[in-house]
Amino acid sequence: MAETLIRFGIVGCAEIARKISRAITLAPNAALHAIGSRSLDKAVKFAAANGFPSARIYGSYDAVLDDPDVDAVYVPLPTSLHVTWAVLAAEKKKHVLLEKPVALNVSEFDRIVEACESNGVQLMDGTMWMHHPRTVKMTEFLSDAKLFGQLKSV
Repeated sequence: MAETLIRFGIVGCAEIARKISRAITLAPNAALHAIGSRSLDKAVKFAAANGFPSARIYGSYDAVLDDPDVDAVYVPLPTSLHVTWAVLAAEKKKHVLLEKPVALNVSEFDRIVEACESNGVQLMDGTMWMHHPRTVKMTEFLSDAKLFGQLKSV
C-alpha cells in the first residue's frame, strides 16, 4: 500500500529551516509544499537558495496556514512565538512540527498540546537526539557497568 504524501508548509525562513526543508524533500512520504516568511522577498530567496522552485511562496505566515493543501507546518520561529503559531496551525487542522525547545514553559506547552489534541492533529518536536545513531552508541558505552555503574536513563 502506498504511503500518504504529507505536504509541509514552512512558517519562517530561519537557518535551521534549510536543514529540515532538505530532510522533508528526501523523505519518500513528504513534500515541501509552501514556504512563508514575514516578507515575500525573503521567502522567494529562501526557495531559490534551497532549490524549491515548485513550492508555493507566501509573504506571511498566515498564508501558509490558510493554504488548504498544506497538511503539516514546520515552525522554526523563536520559541517565544511557538505557542501563537502552533495553536493557530492546530486550529486550522494542520499537524505541527516545532523546533526545540517546544515552549518557554509548561503552561505554553500545555496550550499547544491542548490545541493539537482538541483539533485532532499531531504535535511533533524537532528533537533528533533520540533518533540519532550516536545515542545508541553512547547508551552502549555508558552501559558498561565496569566504567560507570548501572545506567538508568539517557
